[in-house]
Amino acid sequence: MFSLCSKLEKENVNSLVESTRDLCVSKGILMRKRDGQSPTKTYMCVPCSLLPSPIPKDGFQLLTFLQPHINKLIHDVSQDDEFMSSAFKNVIKVDDFTKRLYDIYKASKAYDKQRLDFGILRCDYMFECVVDKSGKEFFNPKQIEINTIASGGIKLGSGLSSVHSDVLQYAKMKELTAHLPKNESLSRIAHGFFTAWKDYGNPNAIILIIYNENKPNIFDQRAVEYAIYDLDEHITVRRKTCWELIASIALSPDGKLFVDDEEVAIVYFRFGFTADDYTDEKFWDVRLKVEMSRAILCPSIGYQLAGCKKMQEVLAKPDALERFIDDVDVVQKIRNTFAGFYELEMNSDGDNAVRMALTNPDLYVLKPQREGGGNNIYGEDIVTLLSEIGNDERRCAYILMEKICPKPLDNIFVTASGHQKVQAISELGIFGVILARGNDVIENYSADHLMRSKSHEHNDGGIGSGLAVMDSPFLV
Repeated sequence: MFSLCSKLEKENVNSLVESTRDLCVSKGILMRKRDGQSPTKTYMCVPCSLLPSPIPKDGFQLLTFLQPHINKLIHDVSQDDEFMSSAFKNVIKVDDFTKRLYDIYKASKAYDKQRLDFGILRCDYMFECVVDKSGKEFFNPKQIEINTIASGGIKLGSGLSSVHSDVLQYAKMKELTAHLPKNESLSRIAHGFFTAWKDYGNPNAIILIIYNENKPNIFDQRAVEYAIYDLDEHITVRRKTCWELIASIALSPDGKLFVDDEEVAIVYFRFGFTADDYTDEKFWDVRLKVEMSRAILCPSIGYQLAGCKKMQEVLAKPDALERFIDDVDVVQKIRNTFAGFYELEMNSDGDNAVRMALTNPDLYVLKPQREGGGNNIYGEDIVTLLSEIGNDERRCAYILMEKICPKPLDNIFVTASGHQKVQAISELGIFGVILARGNDVIENYSADHLMRSKSHEHNDGGIGSGLAVMDSPFLV
């Protein structure tokens, strides 16, 4: 694996950085700037890599092939009450956020609404570098997580592919643009919304986006909305915060959901994936009302739970995948992407996992049941937390995962104010769309990709926190 930085002419770097910023602005690769209490909304380029990052072509193709199988896996898991109950029985004793989600899941399952399940998923991977005895390098994709709610980067990933194509041409490397895979994630995901909206059966029903007004990735969300309009100008999309919904949401006796007297066909959550979103008890009332309705939810609370970290550990156990997937070859291909997972239950296996983590903390990641960046625990922080918890069932709220070790490659990170050469490691996300009603699958497909990179010096990283940048895959 090689870095494209080696092909750059040094005197061109400043010019290419400036062009990259201008391209990002012209193509809408923007985010809201955090301005504290300022009432003025200002915007900036999304931090990005100057050049795309190489990954194995065969690995990329494999993960794209597997995504529909993972979509269906998440759907089937969400329908399996027994499996869900077994997976979360100890987590919900010590994790209040997961318990509240699970309680709503159980309440909603008591009603047979026969509604469509709609998932926009993103499965994230790193390519672990393994060197054999002869010194040959192998790059094996390892799953980091499956995002089942508010999967971001839909517009940013597809837009940055276009930026990098232009940058390669400006850098006199036009012939290399053939290594950039096509990325139509925005249009493919919009197609999923359009199909789900038609399935609902009321052309006057709206699509409701529940969003958090404090998040900076407003343009990524808006782009989905605009792409839906491009497919049918008669669709109405409304954006509401949970505060606004408290007074405006209503449930009819026959289970229809209304907001400001408009019937809702689809509820799209860009909110609710973290406990911090529920700043008022009434927000939980809104979530319950939505979940009990006949509206199509993206995602249902079952899908959200199926994406929890505990489910990663449970699905990695022997025979777990076979419960849901008949194809032996597919099962093995998915299992090969799993890193090592270790339960922290109150038993001998959990005790052994704690000892392993305390002895070699740098080999593992401790993961709570949370989405979004900044939640995972690394290194000596693992020792501190597990030592404080001790032999206490609070450890059941976490899972232990082997740390994935990609090979760092040189790249240049571009921000709104400067640029920096770094040794970067990359994370590839594959989008998927599924529309299913029980065992009847209406749509199920891979919906292209996004890539993010961070300095190898950082354990955790997010675009919003400034520790990671958007990137594009360069297939080799």
